[in-house]
Amino acid sequence: MAVLVGGQLLAPPIATSVLRRRLAQYGRVSSVRVSAFPWFQLLWQDADSVTARMADFNVQPAQLHSLLHEAGGAGKVDISVGVVHTGPLTLHDVSFSKRGDELQGAARLELDDLRSALPVVRSLTPVQDAEGQLVLRGTASLFGVSATVDVAVAARDGKLVVAPAGLFGAFATLTLYDDPHIHVQSVGASTVPGGVRFVVRGRTA
Repeated sequence: MAVLVGGQLLAPPIATSVLRRRLAQYGRVSSVRVSAFPWFQLLWQDADSVTARMADFNVQPAQLHSLLHEAGGAGKVDISVGVVHTGPLTLHDVSFSKRGDELQGAARLELDDLRSALPVVRSLTPVQDAEGQLVLRGTASLFGVSATVDVAVAARDGKLVVAPAGLFGAFATLTLYDDPHIHVQSVGASTVPGGVRFVVRGRTA
């Protein structure tokens, strides 16, 4: 009994410390908390809940896939980050939550950052398309041809992509997230000052 009680008191703080050190490789950590009952679930990385707050996070897409896959054993995950730098994009006010197999992420994407990531597209402005969906309308130039083009953040084949419509989409589609273990199902968007806020929903595969 003493071993069980002692383990319950010591194991979660140890797991919390390990996770904090792991996350600190990628940015500034504000707080981390890992909980599990009974504690020996942590031996299999099967925590009841994981909560983390970070000021910034710098990670390559492949590293992000690995970290999210590791979080798959936790029943409840809540992560928030002020600024995320991943690949060619910078995201702000990022949050990620997991409840069982259901996933939800949200982030603010500034138009200046998106223009930098998609150099063929200029003068982006949030508008509603003919179907009432929020898109970013701008001017794209490719091979000396310029045209007005709508850019959408969308779920495509389980991936999260930024894609201009029409011919330009074949040359300027930017994949934000692609992981065989996670299937992106839907994307919602709303305008905010200077950019757009996206809410992405998906499931673990």
